[in-house]
Amino acid sequence: MLNTNRISLYQDLEQFNHSNSPSYLIEKEKVLVPVNIWRLFDHQVVCQDQQGVLDRTELINQISKTCNIQLNGTISIDLHPPIDFQVRSPSTSKYAQLWQTTKKCSLYENETVAIVIPYRDRENNLRNLLYNLVPFLNRQSIVNYKIFIVEQQALGAFNKARLNNFAFHHLMKTYKPTCVIFHDVDLIPENNQNLYTCLTSADHPIHMSANVRSQLEGKYTKIYSFLVGGVLAIRPKSFQFLNGYSNQYFNWGGEDDDMGLRFLAKDTCVQRPTTGFYYAASHSSQTRNPKRVRLLFDAVIRQDTDGLSNIDRLAKIANVYEYPLVTWMTVEWIDSRLSVS
Repeated sequence: MLNTNRISLYQDLEQFNHSNSPSYLIEKEKVLVPVNIWRLFDHQVVCQDQQGVLDRTELINQISKTCNIQLNGTISIDLHPPIDFQVRSPSTSKYAQLWQTTKKCSLYENETVAIVIPYRDRENNLRNLLYNLVPFLNRQSIVNYKIFIVEQQALGAFNKARLNNFAFHHLMKTYKPTCVIFHDVDLIPENNQNLYTCLTSADHPIHMSANVRSQLEGKYTKIYSFLVGGVLAIRPKSFQFLNGYSNQYFNWGGEDDDMGLRFLAKDTCVQRPTTGFYYAASHSSQTRNPKRVRLLFDAVIRQDTDGLSNIDRLAKIANVYEYPLVTWMTVEWIDSRLSVS
């Protein structure tokens, strides 16, 4: 539930003395200016008390009773897709038919889900994710959904957050979803009670990937309470209220913590489902963003001008391709940062 009654207060950076800054976060009713970004994990974007825990047992029981759908929890994932499972090939139509469900659940009838996967050069990760995710969704009988692969065509450093913003901007004019799920390509769900929908009694955004492991037989790590990255389900009105992600984070690191600051500044919190368990697939190492500390420092001050509000001046659609399992969008930058490295 959005709370717009309180006005964000933050220190003007010109009034801030770096040399005398205490090593904690300046607080005026809430965390606003991160003096020491390494202490962000001391604070939380997860809703307070029991509000932060999303127990969907009642909804899952309703789905079972009303729609005759059995979701039993932990599932096995398959990291060895067949050779002919090529995402950008018409041959995947046989998998679309194999996994297609004719069972519609009335509890989802007003929900239209867009799953947005920002992408570049991660073919193996994408194949593994889709080979598990598509049957996973059909098992939940979520029929009104589409998966959008949003590929960066621009040269230079990768910008995941900008791709997410542009996909949202484009989809609100075309697909018009009621629920958007931003999904990292290397995270595979391992519990089919982790519903890919925004349906909750409080309508909070949902941080779906709070528990992650990098080995199939390994232990899960619970992600710190400030992080909202990985897999995030959110209503369009909430995403617009936050002004989306920052567009300024190139390479790896910072954009998800920036998003956490946006949540705090706008008095918005997330819930975490009790069933949010994921396998994090391996991938090649990434270049760390050298500017992330500076960008995080003034994240809240930039929030209303850096995000959805200026994405149309930064990116454009190059091409859109329809494949049996996904819609593939290629995106180009149109600003002066085409060759950021």
